[in-house]
Amino acid sequence: MFLFSLFNARSEINIGNSVEWLCADAGLIATGKLKSYAKAEAGNNLWICTIQTMEILKGTTESPLDFTINNIAEDSLKKYVSEQTTLLIFLKESENPFKNKKLKTSWYIMETYNSVPALINLFNPQETLITAHTFSVLNYRELIISVCRLCLKKIAEYEIQGETVFMNYLEIPFQTPAYGLLYSGSACYLTVPDFMFPESKEKLY
Repeated sequence: MFLFSLFNARSEINIGNSVEWLCADAGLIATGKLKSYAKAEAGNNLWICTIQTMEILKGTTESPLDFTINNIAEDSLKKYVSEQTTLLIFLKESENPFKNKKLKTSWYIMETYNSVPALINLFNPQETLITAHTFSVLNYRELIISVCRLCLKKIAEYEIQGETVFMNYLEIPFQTPAYGLLYSGSACYLTVPDFMFPESKEKLY
């Protein structure tokens, strides 16, 4: 799900994806190293990347794998390739994979918040992934992987019972790290798996 801002006459609302929802919504989650990248003809700031996967946390795929990514500087991609940085990627498959004939892959990188791609440098995660359980930023490798594994385990246990995971909205408390990252108006929300957060809501209003 792409991140977006909603506006009305009274307020501005900013919404980001929690790591819990990224785990639920992604079709493929993997670690790997970027092998190459090239500018896509289909978009001004769209890149087609090839990654050699190391570990698959969710889904199945062959390696190397192609995917598209938006809103990232070419310098970052160049550095990831030259330094062979270990990356964590959250990918989703397009519902219309053959709509754009110029793209040779249907996989695309999801977003975390404010159009930040869910392509995580595991050696320097910075302020990228937010957990809705504590409204904090996951800022080191071991914590990120352990939280993802725990989320995926909970989701699998829920789905094996025949249940479906739905997206809900969870309001971010004031003066939390998550609020500081998303703040742009009167309210901020994280998308979350409904069953994990009973206090979350189906709709914003």
